[in-house]
Amino acid sequence: MEWKQKIFNQLQERNRQERDVYAEIVKHYNRLTENYSTILVRCTDQERDILTLRQENTDLQKNSVSVAGLPVNDKIKTLENDYMKAKDEILTLLRERGDMTKEVISLSRLVKERDEKLYSEQNRNQILTKENVSLRQRLESAEDQLSALKKVNETIHDEFQALQLAYTQLEERQKELDATIAVLRQRMTEKIEKKCNALDEEVKLHEKRMEEDVKRKLEEAKSDFMTSTLSNLMTSTTASITHLRNANQDGKSNGSVFKKNLDDCGDNELHAIQFHPSGSLIATGGSDRKIHIWELNAHNNQVQQVYVLTGNNSTVTAIDFDNENANLILGCSEDFACRVWGLGDQRLRHTLTGHGAKVFCAKFVTATLIASGSQDRTLKLWDLQNRQCVRTLFAGSKCHDLVAHDASGSLISGHFDKKIRFWDARNDSTKCELQLQAAVTSLSINREKQLLLACSRDDTLKLIELRENRVIQTFSHDDFKVASDTIKAVLSPDCAYACAGGNDGSVFIWNTTNGKIEKVLNKEHSHDDFKVASDTIKAVLSPDCAYACAGGNDGSVFIWNTTNGKIEKVLNKEHSSIVNAVAWHPEGRFIASCEKQRRAILWGE
Repeated sequence: MEWKQKIFNQLQERNRQERDVYAEIVKHYNRLTENYSTILVRCTDQERDILTLRQENTDLQKNSVSVAGLPVNDKIKTLENDYMKAKDEILTLLRERGDMTKEVISLSRLVKERDEKLYSEQNRNQILTKENVSLRQRLESAEDQLSALKKVNETIHDEFQALQLAYTQLEERQKELDATIAVLRQRMTEKIEKKCNALDEEVKLHEKRMEEDVKRKLEEAKSDFMTSTLSNLMTSTTASITHLRNANQDGKSNGSVFKKNLDDCGDNELHAIQFHPSGSLIATGGSDRKIHIWELNAHNNQVQQVYVLTGNNSTVTAIDFDNENANLILGCSEDFACRVWGLGDQRLRHTLTGHGAKVFCAKFVTATLIASGSQDRTLKLWDLQNRQCVRTLFAGSKCHDLVAHDASGSLISGHFDKKIRFWDARNDSTKCELQLQAAVTSLSINREKQLLLACSRDDTLKLIELRENRVIQTFSHDDFKVASDTIKAVLSPDCAYACAGGNDGSVFIWNTTNGKIEKVLNKEHSHDDFKVASDTIKAVLSPDCAYACAGGNDGSVFIWNTTNGKIEKVLNKEHSSIVNAVAWHPEGRFIASCEKQRRAILWGE
């Protein structure tokens, strides 16, 4: 309360100063008022005396007519003198009265000015009082903030000391880790050197085997007196699919199995194999950066390589044929590009560059329009007539697979972010998004563009009705596991079945009508030698959905009967390494299989 007492003392001091200034003026004013009242009383008395004297003078004048003598005149003169004196005094008093009136007016003006000054000072005092109160409030707030900042500063100081102690401990631990890393780096270097030496030995052994293989082929060529070409060497006996159905578990059949070795289809691993829509050509692609084209003669069961398409700068990841005119072939690669060749002149027609990462999938939408999906989280539509990218669709997640919904450019894409996106052909935005529970690994659409099969990492397949974009069936099984983003699921041509390969080496077939598992081609129904050793192994259905086919770990090709779930045929170990891709002829007459070690085989009747 000291500040209140201080303000009260200040107000008293200011009141004393202001009052002393006006005290003298008020004193003079009061004195003038009293004088004015006294003079006014005296003037009134004088006027009354004058009236009395005038009355007496009148009476005397009347009496002077009848009474003569000097004494009366002297008395009149005396009265006249008194009257003149009284008149002079009245004039003097009136003059004094006027002066006093002027002085009162002047003092009144001065009092008014003082009053105005006092009013302004009072207003100013009120403003200063308010400012003083506001400043005191701000001072109190600042003191509170200062107190809080002091507490925060103390806390920060304590934390700084704790962090400094932790930093010291981390420095010591970092020194220990550096020493450990140095030891581990030395051990790793020693292990890498050992592995490099072992790989060198394997390379030498592989080269030796290659030399022996070349020598063996040369000897075979000499024994045939150079009368046949490499394609004639690949001819062997055939067996029909009926014979395959009557074969036993050991791979023996009533007739011989026809096989063609596509030996010179690459220098390294094979990743893609695809039949031409007519069934007369087979295309293979892999890490040798080439696409090999083979011609299949169904009448005499002969196959031979007709040409090799070059131009890729990295591994070929997918192949597709033009389904309209059937005269173009599309290949996408890990060099961030897609390329189109003509099948007639084997000439590279188009090189489509623009993606910023590996291109995982590419499909013909029409004969002049191509869609591609990449790891750079974009989809692109390419116009082959103008040789340019006409649309870039920003999906926000890497694209694992895509299909064309119609010829106008409407696309359906599956992505790592668990979404299936339906793209509008008229703009660059999605018209619909379907959220799944896990990343989408593959998409398969039927020929009528009414049903879509999606495989996702939550170990389920979902059948989607495209008119309403809703899931109408979900396929799952306790043993079905999706272990890789490259696992593919396909619809049969009549949409009666959905098929996918599992993590444990099983092939799962669902009925799309009731959503139930139709067959599980696993250890109970499959062959004991069938093993899935890679995430890129693919299983396919025959066009009539009567058979399922997949390649094994030991180089064999396994064929199951989808009706009874039993092994139908084992095409034993013609491959020398893992079979990572198979394809079925459009008419169902042949099976093409490829392995990593530069070899593809055509099986059929």
